[in-house]
Amino acid sequence: MLRVSLKVLAVAALVAGAPGLLDAQVFIPGARPRAGSVEVSGGGMWTAGQTLPSSAAVLTGNPGAGNASFDLFFSEPSLEPSLGAVGTVAVYLTPRIAIEGGLQFARPQLTVRLSDDFEDAPDVTASTTITSYLFTGSLVYHFGNSPRTVPFMAAGAGHVRDVHTGNELVETGMEYHGRGGVKLWFGPRRTAGLRLEGGLSLRDGGFSFDEGRRVVPSAAASLVFLF
Repeated sequence: MLRVSLKVLAVAALVAGAPGLLDAQVFIPGARPRAGSVEVSGGGMWTAGQTLPSSAAVLTGNPGAGNASFDLFFSEPSLEPSLGAVGTVAVYLTPRIAIEGGLQFARPQLTVRLSDDFEDAPDVTASTTITSYLFTGSLVYHFGNSPRTVPFMAAGAGHVRDVHTGNELVETGMEYHGRGGVKLWFGPRRTAGLRLEGGLSLRDGGFSFDEGRRVVPSAAASLVFLF
């Protein structure tokens, strides 16, 4: 009789614990992503404007004729803030570390103000649009213990390709970046979410009026999917 009672109690305990076991199988915090998981994101981005170095148009004189050089006019160029698109594909090496490739596209407007004309012509402002492509590669590290809110930081390098209106001139260069942000996952399975980030891009080459490097702040918001 005692053996029968023990068997009944054991069966009752298993039945009572079954829902908890099933819930644990449906969602295990930290189970995703795994090594080999692929993450794809796409959305919009904002790039800050830049004030570029001003310069003078100098007319070279003829020393033999006693003519000295002088400034014809001054130019003050700037790139306006712009909106663009961004997309990334990442492969996880571990649940926290991923290798990511990305593409950024924007069309900032270049504005040049011409002033102090030697012949007293009125100041004028000219503008044109530059099509900018940025191809990037990054190492991404995720941290924190929440399964739904995952902060991350990324660092890497890229290739800049700036195309002037009409494809008449293409300028290329290198880019180095650091970013930080957060991924907000929807639902218990963590297959879709929102990615918010901001960072700095150090660009050497591409469109510029001088040979120096320039720092470009940016921010982005994207939908992200994990497979």
